[in-house]
Amino acid sequence: MVIDTHAHVFFLEKFIDYDDKPLFQYMEEQGVDICSCIAAANKENIGVIENVQKYKDKLFGIGYVNVKDMEHSLKMLRENVDKGIFRGIKMHPYVEDYIVDDPALNPLYETCLELDIPLLFHNGIVTFSSWPSDEPGKTKLTKYECIGFPNQFAKVLERYPELKIIFAHFGGNFYRELLCLTERFENAYLDTAWLRHYAQREFPPTDIHRWIEHAVSIVGSKKVLFAGEGTLPSDILQCNLSEDEKADILYKNAKELYKLDCQE
Repeated sequence: MVIDTHAHVFFLEKFIDYDDKPLFQYMEEQGVDICSCIAAANKENIGVIENVQKYKDKLFGIGYVNVKDMEHSLKMLRENVDKGIFRGIKMHPYVEDYIVDDPALNPLYETCLELDIPLLFHNGIVTFSSWPSDEPGKTKLTKYECIGFPNQFAKVLERYPELKIIFAHFGGNFYRELLCLTERFENAYLDTAWLRHYAQREFPPTDIHRWIEHAVSIVGSKKVLFAGEGTLPSDILQCNLSEDEKADILYKNAKELYKLDCQE
C-alpha cells in the first residue's frame, strides 16, 4: 500500500510535479492507493470538501485555516473534522504573513490538540517574493520573517509538546535543525515532498535516497511520511532500508497519524 500525504487540490487537473498529468493518473501509474487533497486558501477548501466527498475511497482532506479569521475558520474546521473530511490542516506562514510562535495562534494549536489532528507546515526558504491574493487580479508581498524558523517551531513544541507537527520537505533549507526537533519531540515528523528541489540546492547537492536514509538513521522510520511533489514511491523502495521501514514510510505512519480507515 502507498499513501501520499502531500498533494494539493489543484493537482487533480494538472500535477505539475509529475509530468503535468492529472492526480488520478499519477496515482494509477505510481501505485498510490490513497492521496491527500490539500487546501492552501479559503477558496480551495470548497474543492477539497467536494472532491473528498466524491472520492472517499481515494482522497482524504487536509484543510486550510485563515489565521486572520480564526473564529469562523475554526468553526469550519470542526465541522469538517466531525464529517471525516479534514484530517489535518496545511500551514504556509510565508504566504499567509504570520509568525509561527505568535500567541495569537494558540487557539488554533489548542483546537488541533483537542481534535487530535496534525498540522502540516511548509518548510524551507522559497524564492518567490509575491503570492496571489484572495482578491482577483491582485498579489501580496511575502515577508522573510514569516518563513517559519526552527527556533519558532521549538517554542511552539515546548509550549504544546503533544501537538502533532509535520515538517514538509524534510525542513528544506532547515533540514539539520528540524531533524533535531523531530528527534527531540515525540510528536514531530518529516515528509518527503519536493525533496529534489531542495536536494539540488544543498551544497554539495545531495541524492534524495541517501537523504531519506540519513533521516531514518537519526529519527527512525516511524517519523517519516511519504509525500510526493516529485518524490515517487519507487524512491522509497530504492532506499537501503528494511521492508518494515519502507512500509512505515509508504503508508503505516500516514494511516495512523491521519486515522485513515483503509485495508492494507
